[in-house]
Amino acid sequence: MGTTPISTLGVQVQNRLEETTGSPGIFWNLPNEIYSGLVEAMNDLLILVGRPDFVVNQSFTLTANSIWQQAPQNCLLITDIQGPTSPLWRVSLFSMDYEQASWGSSWESDTATTPLRWFPIGMGGLFGVHPAPLTPISVNITFVAYPTSDTWPYSGAETVPFHNEFFEAIEQYAAHYARIKEIGAEFKESMALYQAYLTLAERMTQIESRKDSLLFSRSFGGTTGLNPIPKR
Repeated sequence: MGTTPISTLGVQVQNRLEETTGSPGIFWNLPNEIYSGLVEAMNDLLILVGRPDFVVNQSFTLTANSIWQQAPQNCLLITDIQGPTSPLWRVSLFSMDYEQASWGSSWESDTATTPLRWFPIGMGGLFGVHPAPLTPISVNITFVAYPTSDTWPYSGAETVPFHNEFFEAIEQYAAHYARIKEIGAEFKESMALYQAYLTLAERMTQIESRKDSLLFSRSFGGTTGLNPIPKR
């Protein structure tokens, strides 16, 4: 876990935007806009690269008589749910509606002592279980957590969990994020910052591990492996 606060990167983003350094700023508000851009950059980089690994396992009580459940606080993505006696089978909302097996079209009204399956609904926020538990029951949820808290506006004391050499990528994304406020040609010019950010994100996966079979690539719809190391 890093120790550098986002306030340090915030000053660099202000310089990139030719904004007056310090709080609150003139055109871009430091706590509300620039810090938000930095946190979004860290969230995006975490999804693209898959590192650092913020996997959390914690006990969670399911709400009774409800298919729809509120995800744990600070949850970015649920990966697994362990029921009282066995893991819940992961399905999708699409399969619940259109690939029905042991349930019918009224599955949202089904109840049981213990759910048998679960399905994600987007990123964080909500998830679903089926059948709905008749009483509140405790399960263990494994999820990927956000790199920072979800308390907004951010104070600037939130720490950056990435290596120092990738601070530039986070700053580039945040500057691009902020310049959408300028619209028009100014924002189009900031696309170069976003492309540079993607290049560094791709490189980050290569540096972190040469053993991964799949790496983030800017190629759409396909996977890209590492180039083989030449031998002499």
